[in-house]
Amino acid sequence: MQTAVLHRSNSSKSIFSRSICFFSSILTLFTLSVDMDLQEGSEGILSVLEGFQSVHIADIVILGLLYRLYRYVLTLYRAHFTTLRARLCCHIPAFLFSAFMILGYSFFTTDSWDLVFGSSVQLLKSCVAFAGWYALFFGCTVWLFHAADQLRTKPFSPIRVPRLVRLYLDVLKRYPFRTCFLTLLAAYLPYVVISYPGIFTHDTRVQLENAFQGMDQTVTLRNQHPIVHSLTMWLFASMGQTLFSSMNTGMFLYSLFQLLLIVAAMSWTVKLLFELNAPGRAVIPLMLLFILSPITQNYLFTDVKDAPFCGFLMLFAVQIFRVLTERLGIGRQKACHYLLLAVSALGMFFFRQDGVYQLLITLAVLLIANRKNRRLWACMGASFLCLFVVWNSIALPALDVRPSSRREMLSIPFQQTARYIRDAGDQVTEEEAAAISAILDYENLGELYNPNLSDPVKGTFNDDASGEDLAGYFRVWFQMLLKRPDIYVQATMNNVYGYFYPDGHLSNVNSYGESEEHMADLNQSLKEYGADFHYPGAFGGIRILYENFRDAIFSLPVLSFLRMPAFYVWTLLLCFFYCLARQKRTVLYVSVPLLVSLLICIAGPAYGWYFRYLFAISLCLPGVVLMGIYSEK
Repeated sequence: MQTAVLHRSNSSKSIFSRSICFFSSILTLFTLSVDMDLQEGSEGILSVLEGFQSVHIADIVILGLLYRLYRYVLTLYRAHFTTLRARLCCHIPAFLFSAFMILGYSFFTTDSWDLVFGSSVQLLKSCVAFAGWYALFFGCTVWLFHAADQLRTKPFSPIRVPRLVRLYLDVLKRYPFRTCFLTLLAAYLPYVVISYPGIFTHDTRVQLENAFQGMDQTVTLRNQHPIVHSLTMWLFASMGQTLFSSMNTGMFLYSLFQLLLIVAAMSWTVKLLFELNAPGRAVIPLMLLFILSPITQNYLFTDVKDAPFCGFLMLFAVQIFRVLTERLGIGRQKACHYLLLAVSALGMFFFRQDGVYQLLITLAVLLIANRKNRRLWACMGASFLCLFVVWNSIALPALDVRPSSRREMLSIPFQQTARYIRDAGDQVTEEEAAAISAILDYENLGELYNPNLSDPVKGTFNDDASGEDLAGYFRVWFQMLLKRPDIYVQATMNNVYGYFYPDGHLSNVNSYGESEEHMADLNQSLKEYGADFHYPGAFGGIRILYENFRDAIFSLPVLSFLRMPAFYVWTLLLCFFYCLARQKRTVLYVSVPLLVSLLICIAGPAYGWYFRYLFAISLCLPGVVLMGIYSEK
């Protein structure tokens, strides 16, 4: 009797599970074919049905594959995700992804959320699409987490490879740092040759102009861009002028310095992974990603502050991991590891303005969570807090260096104010207009507003505004928030959705053509100093051919992910939730500076198409993911 009851119970559960998987498959199939645009000429349920129409024979195949996936995932979920924490770590990213897929398309298409909340029909379509994306991303998350669990303990069967490859792998395992370092340099050599002396950007030009003219005391040195980085480039350019009668050669030496720094950090990461007994099947793809990624390759030789900063950040992450896992050795070796930790932290502090926030937040988290090394984190935190105060309040003013503008931290409220004026300008009172005018160009703010870029609005900031003016502005900003919170939310979403919506624009890669324009402008502004920045004409055709092939190849399906900002953001978030689910605290702590980088991106001026802000995450993330998989339990 009990056996019969148990059999009926299991049968009912099986039927229920299959029904859930089948309806989830239907919802996902509808979502993959949905037309979220406004439908004209139809109303009510008919308009909803028209939004999900599809006539493809492949739908039958996709439906079957989705059903099999969901059945498999449901089995894994019940067997391997038994705690509330583990289950929430699967559901939360699925919820966030689904929300950004729906809202992201609306903002990508209309710069508003009208395609979601514009009408009851759009809201109903959005709810159906949300459910379909939720089922798909939840299934993928469970499968990925389970696959990561298996990689840690899965025994790999040996593969027969050519003798030369086997010899290389043996040398790589025996001498990981030097072998990886030389391999990466050899792989980058063709790119270095055709990119001589380096790739210039707008920031490169501004920094070199200010450094040369400031050191000549014709203008005031500015810390708008990190002054240490600006003077480092100036030093190399001046050295080239002195030793080789060519600033071009000097900037090439700087580009090499930057390249060697980042390659050393990459090789140091590879060395750690071999110490964690990561197999060659995991490390070799990481090295290939370093070599082939168009973003990584491009920024290695682009003369911007983010490149050396990312090298220091990667080194900082590895050294934190070593301290937490006590992989420091003894005696002199241990002292060297602590020295590397200090050098990497100083590099982060001096080569990027927001590096200090990443340092202080990371050290604060470690101070709270890692009791064993609490004295180390407390000393480092106190030291860098004091250094921050002394550097900005004493050293820079004493050297007559102008500080960076306060506007850099106010992109979000400025964008909200500008959108409010554009959409509800008739509701602004005279008192509110006066308070805004003390800070920004009120009269032209609505016209200057760009939903995806805060620079036009931020550029009207009054640097002479007093603290009282700012306080008055924020009082008005809060009053407007209470009156129209929908405008504020849309302004913020418009400026950040590109980091989370994977179907938007691919990120731009710095081009040689734009670099040549910046070189020409720089030569004109620094003519009296003998500036001669240029690319050798012999490789002009090769540069154009390389760029055309690079853009074509990395716009192909799957490969285009490497130029997609959301790919790196969701990988970071999934890595975070995986480590949270499996209680990999060490890697959670190591990922803190990357999570802070993401928050800085969200607070920044662009919405994801400008990859420079995400470069730190894209460069360090693969190594952090592998640390999470192969770290000791």
